[in-house]
Amino acid sequence: MMLEQEKEIIAAKEELLLSVKEAAVQIEETPGVVRNWLRELKGVIPTIVGEHGYRYFDSNAMEVLEKVKRMRNDDKLSLREIEETLNHSQQAPIVLQTDVTTEKILEELTATKEQLQLQINFNSVLVEQLKKQQEEMDRQQEFIEAQKEQISALALAADRPFEHTYGARKTKEEQKEKEKEVPVRRGSFFRLFSFR
Repeated sequence: MMLEQEKEIIAAKEELLLSVKEAAVQIEETPGVVRNWLRELKGVIPTIVGEHGYRYFDSNAMEVLEKVKRMRNDDKLSLREIEETLNHSQQAPIVLQTDVTTEKILEELTATKEQLQLQINFNSVLVEQLKKQQEEMDRQQEFIEAQKEQISALALAADRPFEHTYGARKTKEEQKEKEKEVPVRRGSFFRLFSFR
């Protein structure tokens, strides 16, 4: 219900607004003259800027346009003199925007703010993930360094000649030489059962 009333108010405001061409016809001037006045008398003629940057005139703006026309044609004042006269009669120039444009800008700003907040959240999560990955890479690098040390120690051991003294098999020649060196002592029990 509130939306319908707001739409009706906006529609009523838009019906009262005149474009540059319509305002020129109303005051019996050409649109080029009105546009020239708008350029030369910046801020003196209160206009409403629409969605696409078009300027619209309400009843207050139409009164000012009538004054400008009267001063220009009847009083024969230059545009600079008209500007000074109107600036003294008005405290500040009024440039209004429609509520629709303001709401649209506000919606766009809100959407942009939400997108930025989402981007900030995404970036913080991404930074945390990158930190975890960096820690894992550091652990893997330490493991790789330890493996390299073990490999280099094994390579050094492989380069040395292998001496295996415990439980090593000896060749037949080595066994014969050892037997010659140490006389074999055999007990009497062994001699009884040995067959030679």
